[in-house]
Amino acid sequence: MYKTILVCLDSKERAEGLLDLALPLAERQGAHLVGLHITPSVFVNLATEVSVRYLEETQKSLRADAEAIKAIFDKRVAASDISAEWRLEEPVDPAYERVVTRHALCADLIVAGQPHASEWNGGALVTDILIETGRPILFVPYAGRFETVGREVTIAWNGTREAARAAFDAVPLIADARSVRILAVDPQRQSTKAGLAPADDLALVLARHGIRAEAASSYSGEISVGDDLLSGLADAGSDLLVMGCYGHSRVREMLFGGVTRHILQHMTVPVFMSR
Repeated sequence: MYKTILVCLDSKERAEGLLDLALPLAERQGAHLVGLHITPSVFVNLATEVSVRYLEETQKSLRADAEAIKAIFDKRVAASDISAEWRLEEPVDPAYERVVTRHALCADLIVAGQPHASEWNGGALVTDILIETGRPILFVPYAGRFETVGREVTIAWNGTREAARAAFDAVPLIADARSVRILAVDPQRQSTKAGLAPADDLALVLARHGIRAEAASSYSGEISVGDDLLSGLADAGSDLLVMGCYGHSRVREMLFGGVTRHILQHMTVPVFMSR
């Protein structure tokens, strides 16, 4: 079970949608829910010198946004029976992802919105949480509302360490699933590599957790693996994708692997990711 869930509430526009998922999930897990908002630095993206008045007005606006998000959080929590707390920070350092990482290190699960298009280079919030904390993160698409998750599950499987880490980190989330499909895309490409576990082996292990899972495979053909996964989610009616996070080291500026990046840019259902 996840006993501490951290939900990153970055904007008024996304707060309701994130809480639609995070609140019922915390209730199901018997978890303590932490609502976190980091007020962006007023010095970010300043191309030229600006007046003191401009900085003061910008800071006032950012604080008003934070108060509005807190009001949404407090109202939603008050209508539930869960244990919860609100955390607000105003870091001086523009790299506020470091502050999020500090909070994420002491959470069982992080719930966050689908990353913005500007967050794909090294040092972005999403990369720092996944790479620096080792904690699983549940991304919620910016389009749509998702009140239930983990009933019809697809696990993207290629037999690697990252895929195994994600599958086992997700066990508390998928324990009550009606169906779990372990999907290997283009398994013929993996069959010759030593040390890669087949999907059938994972299905047997999950069965010992009381999870009914079955192995499946697909062949991407002329489309990308990412598009094949997304197509498979729609065909199966999945409400959750579980997958490993793949990427290079931060020494090489930390860029996500192609499939990981594609899924996070085009997700249609919540995506549980671990590394």
